[in-house]
Amino acid sequence: MGLEELRRSILEKAERKARKITEDAEERAKRLVQEAKQEYYRRLGRERERALRRLKEEENRKYVSKIMELNLELVNLKNKVLNEVLAEVKQRLTTLSTEERKESLRKLLKESINTGMFGSEPVVVKVIEADADLIKDVIREENLEERVDSIKVIGPEFLGGVIVESKDGSIAVDNTFATRLSKLIPRLVGKLNKEVFGLGKQ
Repeated sequence: MGLEELRRSILEKAERKARKITEDAEERAKRLVQEAKQEYYRRLGRERERALRRLKEEENRKYVSKIMELNLELVNLKNKVLNEVLAEVKQRLTTLSTEERKESLRKLLKESINTGMFGSEPVVVKVIEADADLIKDVIREENLEERVDSIKVIGPEFLGGVIVESKDGSIAVDNTFATRLSKLIPRLVGKLNKEVFGLGKQ
């Protein structure tokens, strides 16, 4: 083999080796780029999921906070409406005409005595001071003098009506306006919830 051929052979081997190295390097570079791209998208996906999760959690917190705030406002509004209604009812009860108060006392007194709880024993009748004379008239008109042992005065917070007790105080029927009104409150709350606030409707 001549010197020229030897030189050419060496150059060809060097070129082939260089091409192989270049091809391997390019292939490796492509692989690295592909892997880097995949890793980038994986990380991007994870970050996106984390960001969405954080956003969702924040939105849920805001939603729960708003619901609690609205529920509190609703409770306060219901209490306000209920208190306004009760105040109006109490005002109307305190401004009943004399005849209306008298008829109310008559009805409540007879209802209390006729419960059967007192038998034929005399009873004590309690009324607010403003109704003391009216209850005396009612007792006389209904011929209940023998049934009523005495009349006592209770505080104005009872608003009106009667409390009928046995002489020893062991049995009592509270038919005062205040007590009857307090028993009415749950029904009034239900009515407000349904008709004013639309709660409980199908």
